[in-house]
Amino acid sequence: MGSQTSKHDTAIEACLADFSDQERTHLLELFDKIRGSQNNGSKEHTTSADDDDTIDSQHFNSYFEPLLPPTLLTCFRVTMQMHSVMHIPSEESTDSGAAGGSNIQASKSKNRRSAMTRSTSIDANSRISKYGWIMTIHRLSKTNIEEQAGLSFMLQTHDESLESFIKNVTRAVMPFWLAGEVSSWKDIPEDSTTTEFLLTRHLGPGNSGTGSDFEDIFGTHESTDDLGATTSKDKAAQDWLEAAQKRDSQGNPSTKELSRSAFVNWYQHTVEYQILFTILIQNLFLSPSTLANSETSSTPRKRIKMTTEQENKLCQKNYIAPRIKGLDVAPYFSRLLTVADFFQLRYALPTPIYNTPPPPGPSKKQGTSGSSASPDGADQISESKSTPPLRLLFSSKTSGESFSTLMQKITFQGPTLVIMKDEDGYIFGAYADQDWEQKPNFYGSDRSFLFTIQPKFRIYRPSRVNNNFQYLDYGTKTLPNGIGFGGQLRYFGLWLESDFSTGQSAAEPLCSTFQSPSLSKKQDFKLDEMEVWQVHPSTVERDEGPKRSAMDAHPDAVALLEMANRKMYSKDVRGPDVSYDSD
Repeated sequence: MGSQTSKHDTAIEACLADFSDQERTHLLELFDKIRGSQNNGSKEHTTSADDDDTIDSQHFNSYFEPLLPPTLLTCFRVTMQMHSVMHIPSEESTDSGAAGGSNIQASKSKNRRSAMTRSTSIDANSRISKYGWIMTIHRLSKTNIEEQAGLSFMLQTHDESLESFIKNVTRAVMPFWLAGEVSSWKDIPEDSTTTEFLLTRHLGPGNSGTGSDFEDIFGTHESTDDLGATTSKDKAAQDWLEAAQKRDSQGNPSTKELSRSAFVNWYQHTVEYQILFTILIQNLFLSPSTLANSETSSTPRKRIKMTTEQENKLCQKNYIAPRIKGLDVAPYFSRLLTVADFFQLRYALPTPIYNTPPPPGPSKKQGTSGSSASPDGADQISESKSTPPLRLLFSSKTSGESFSTLMQKITFQGPTLVIMKDEDGYIFGAYADQDWEQKPNFYGSDRSFLFTIQPKFRIYRPSRVNNNFQYLDYGTKTLPNGIGFGGQLRYFGLWLESDFSTGQSAAEPLCSTFQSPSLSKKQDFKLDEMEVWQVHPSTVERDEGPKRSAMDAHPDAVALLEMANRKMYSKDVRGPDVSYDSD
């Protein structure tokens, strides 16, 4: 028996060695706390496994009920109970573990599967041992991606379907992602759009199972053949969805089983879900900044305290959200976006590099090559500044349907998200990477993109056919008056007239700039509501920004002179800049 206990302790110590000091301390203290014998102020922990060193189901459920939806709580509890009945790892696993926790993951999978067959002896009252506690979290966070996917597959089998499991994970993660500003998963509504996007994420043409990069796996478009018929991939996609959703295309219950290999392939190619799950594991088990530190409430709480450097680092990885101005009305901080929608959009946005000194030289804006956070480069922000909040600049419901007000609110305010809802309930929009300014022509950056939120979440990136990214003009009689993205004048990928009455999302068959289909239900749509959000303030120095010219007051005359190739001698005579009030 002593030899078995020694092997057991060796395996635990090998796993613990893979955690950081803070993670290891919190993981062990949390186990003791739930077990009812927390070692206050003690840094030494007993790692011997005896019959009393366990957690019962009642205490486990009591601690995690405020933090997890019921079925997700069951998934974690049963998986830990299954690991607990393993007790002693195989000789091969233990010998490998003696050389380091990373070697445990290399032990043969047949030993894992054999041990898990003992799960038939598990019931709701089975206890969780320290071995089961540590081994579960180690396999979910410190092993290779295939090992993590394998255990995640086992974890989700205790929910009614993978679709339901993803919904529960998303709801559980969002309070942590909002860094405590929303205190309970119960305040987060179910988000079927995000779930559908995550389920089908790996089916796009960029995901061929070859480890595509960020752009390949995110900026994908749905494909059809020349006749508009579905491609040969659709059968496999339908089989995947039927197994993941436990229902067929007509909505009838299905008995099709989700295979482990199909799940692992999905997990490996769905980076957003990996990050979601990492956030959940880190906050539930490995971080002291848990929402369980205070009573659960349906009202927003103050943001978890952290240093500027910590906040910037976590925001850059999308492990936490930037502060959201107006979150006092959470979770409905936006009338058009859910929190989960915003989480997905954050992956498409070029993320500024915070807490990084600007590069030497005269340039005030410079891309950073090789950054996984921003494949197209990133804006350099002074290290003394914290991550800027997401700020609502304009809402047609609160600001009114006034185009002059819209222009006053959004011009020279930095990159923005423009979100529209048509009268048919479709929600869609665009990311404008450059400051808005009134011009009689297209401008912008190839980091701009179009997107849809409802009925499906999709991102449409530039095709590099042209540079017609963003357009804003008002008061020019000979040119379109309104705000637009992509395509060409009077045939925009997304367009809203200056009178707010009608919009357009032209695509026959696709928008040339973004290769996007029509975003709205009808190509010409009626606007129901519009929001514009500032992603971060402008990085352009105001004294280097656009100045006013005498000719700016007559844009229609300027347009006619330009078309006639007439030289305009006063065009470059600029007056002092007048900044718009941002409040």
